[in-house]
Amino acid sequence: MSDFVVVLGIALLASFLTYLGAPLAEMVEVRHEVVSAALQFAAGIITAMVAFSLMPPAVSAGPQVGAVIAFFVGGVLFVSVEYVLTHLMSFRPGSEDGLASLGLYVGIVVDLVIDGVVIGIGSTLTLRTGLLLALGLAVSTAPLTFVTTATAKRQGVAKEKRRLLAGLCFAAVLAGAMLGYLVLRSQSLDLRLILVALASGFLITTVAQGMIPEANREGEPGFAGILYIGGLSLYALMSLVLG
Repeated sequence: MSDFVVVLGIALLASFLTYLGAPLAEMVEVRHEVVSAALQFAAGIITAMVAFSLMPPAVSAGPQVGAVIAFFVGGVLFVSVEYVLTHLMSFRPGSEDGLASLGLYVGIVVDLVIDGVVIGIGSTLTLRTGLLLALGLAVSTAPLTFVTTATAKRQGVAKEKRRLLAGLCFAAVLAGAMLGYLVLRSQSLDLRLILVALASGFLITTVAQGMIPEANREGEPGFAGILYIGGLSLYALMSLVLG
């Protein structure tokens, strides 16, 4: 079996697990507390992935100064995208809640594409690394798809459009993974690790600037810390088992 077929299977698995959050949100009546819990848990997973799987090889096997600069640039990129989006949407009519939700939608879809690219890049290193990242990211992205669908449902978005949004989440992970693998597998190891560091900066800033503030928008629940550290611990355990 060729590496391409294996990576395609890994990408499809990650995309399918990501998509599962959407039908779950359709089946249950979702309160803000549940959305908050899902975001906190996903934030913990992403933080652990950056800390345990992405940045260590980027700074140990790649150009160290370049990796640190790329990490910073990734964070700046997220802040810039969020600023531009907010600035553009401020000229359109609508409530602040709608504006925040649109930013959440766009942020999640962009995050899913980057997650997919990370899976693809990881697969160019070793297939085991790609599988670990796919499983870890799927555990974090399923709650994000859940949140996206639940938010749209709460705002009265038509069911057909919610299905389209869920399909977009599936496609974002799959497209990102195949793009990352096909485009970058022939590139130098240093370049791939620089891009891993850049994605790490984007993801960790997404957690700090997007996911956790959105989770706590109506007040931080008392169990938020437990869910966040639970996500961290789960990914750490997965990395020990599969690493």
